[in-house]
Amino acid sequence: MSLKPEATSQSREAGQSVADWVADELKRHIASGDLAPGDRLPGERQLSDALSVSRVSVRSALQNLKAQGLLSSVQGGGTHVVARDPSMDRPLLHLVGSDPNALHDLAEMIGHVASFGARRAVRHASADDIEDMKAVLETMAISGRSPSLQATDDIKFHGLLARASQSGSFMHIMAVLQETLGAALMSTGMRNQPTREESSALLNFNRMIVLALVGRDADQAGEIAQAHAEQRRQMIGNAVPEREVQPSTLSKAAAG
Repeated sequence: MSLKPEATSQSREAGQSVADWVADELKRHIASGDLAPGDRLPGERQLSDALSVSRVSVRSALQNLKAQGLLSSVQGGGTHVVARDPSMDRPLLHLVGSDPNALHDLAEMIGHVASFGARRAVRHASADDIEDMKAVLETMAISGRSPSLQATDDIKFHGLLARASQSGSFMHIMAVLQETLGAALMSTGMRNQPTREESSALLNFNRMIVLALVGRDADQAGEIAQAHAEQRRQMIGNAVPEREVQPSTLSKAAAG
C-alpha cells in the first residue's frame, strides 16, 4: 500500500507539529478511500519511511487518531481503520431487529446510499478499478459456482465499487448500514444465500454497472446500483415479509 504525501512535513502550516501533520495525512487517505474501513495500516517503520518523519511522530499521530475513533489496534494484529463504531449503530440495530418494516426501510435506504457511491465511482474509477471488478464478475459467472460463493463474490464486487468511489465518508456510512442489516438478519435466523435465479439477477446488475462505469454514465450507474439493492430487499422480503401498517392513535386523533 502506497501512502504518498501531497507535500513534505517541512511544508506544514506554521505552528503545526509533525505528529499533527502525519495525522492529517492519514486522515486525508482515509477520507479519499485510499485507506478503507477495515484496512490495516503499514507498520510504524514503513509509515516513518513513507512520510519521511520520525517513528516518534508516527506513534503520536496514531495515538491521536485512535483517540478520535478513526483507528483501532489489537495486540499482534496491527492498526486498522475503524470499520464502524458499535455505539453508533446499536440503537439502530435494536430498532431494525424488532420491526420487519424497519428492516425493509434500512434495506431501501442502502439502495439510495449505494446509488450515490456508484455515481461517484463513475467520476473516479480508474481502469485498474474496472478491471478488478470485471475479474470478480468472471469468477461469479463460473458455471456451477454455488450461490453462497456467488453471494461472497457480489459483496467483493461492491467493495471494489465502493473503493472506486474514493469517498471515505461513503464507505464508512455504507459499512455501518450493511453491518447493521447483516446483524439484524442474523437475529431473524435468515441465511444470506440467494437462489441461483437471484444470483443470476445480481450478476446481471453488476455487469450493467461495469458498462455504466466504462461509459461514464453516472445516472445509469446510480439507477442500476439502486435496482441491485432493491433485488436484495426483495430477497429479504421472501424470508421476512413486511407487515401492514395500521394508522397510529396519534394519527387518528390528528385526523379527527
